[in-house]
Amino acid sequence: MNAISSGLERFAGRKLGVATIHAKEQVIGPLLKQALGLSGYSAIADMDTDRFGAFSGEVQRTLDPLAACEAKARHGAEVSGLDLVVASEGSFGPYPPAPFISCDEEFLLLFDALDGRIFHHRHVSLETVFDGEACTDWTQANAFAQRMKFPSHHLVVRPLEKWKQGDALFKGLQDKDAFRNAVEGLLEQRGSCWVETDLRAMANPTRMRVIADTAERFAREISTLCPTCGDVWFRITDAITGLPCDLCGWPTHSVREYRRTCRTCGHYADSVRPDGKATEEPTHCNNCNP
Repeated sequence: MNAISSGLERFAGRKLGVATIHAKEQVIGPLLKQALGLSGYSAIADMDTDRFGAFSGEVQRTLDPLAACEAKARHGAEVSGLDLVVASEGSFGPYPPAPFISCDEEFLLLFDALDGRIFHHRHVSLETVFDGEACTDWTQANAFAQRMKFPSHHLVVRPLEKWKQGDALFKGLQDKDAFRNAVEGLLEQRGSCWVETDLRAMANPTRMRVIADTAERFAREISTLCPTCGDVWFRITDAITGLPCDLCGWPTHSVREYRRTCRTCGHYADSVRPDGKATEEPTHCNNCNP
């Protein structure tokens, strides 16, 4: 394998390491294997990705999501000896255009240790099972659990106060009796508890589906070749607004085209929206609806 191979040849026949302890290799591995012509994939053994931060708060995150992805991937390469490693990082919170809606922001990053090249992708989904609630009795906790699609989606139970070393912390709860025991134990000790969704991928099927969708988009993006130099990752780098109003033709703020750019040679090309939408409704036009 030549470190400076371009196009899909750079990946052909290589094995992919997936930096995860949460079963993400099950959805990431097959998609990248097929798209990039890899020989195989596997989760990296003897690796603790929780050292970079945990959703449940016992390990605080100190890196932004993309930096955490890179740290995981580089650490995975060191631990495994593999020269091609992919890592994932997710964040949950309000959706910026509509803060009353929750969103899942997922990052995937592929690290090629042969030449140090990094490929990454970001995807935001509004499909989430994500929430937390302070509970003071079993009835309230059980009602929350049902809203969060328990037991298919696992739960976390901890003290209401910010978690600190030595406090009770019950993760991955998927059995109703175990869940009730955790809740009632804390209620007896403290009079309240905090119940939240377990957002680790293997504990939250909705998040796992979003990761799979992100991986599919990432695989498609990496395997898109530059029409000028033939290198991989001819990716969307910008959204160009100005979709014309269906009534008056005035340019709106809606996306008209997407720009793809090659990081290798700098070539770029604009293409129409993949959904085929050519005009925007007048309600979104500042001329028709100022």
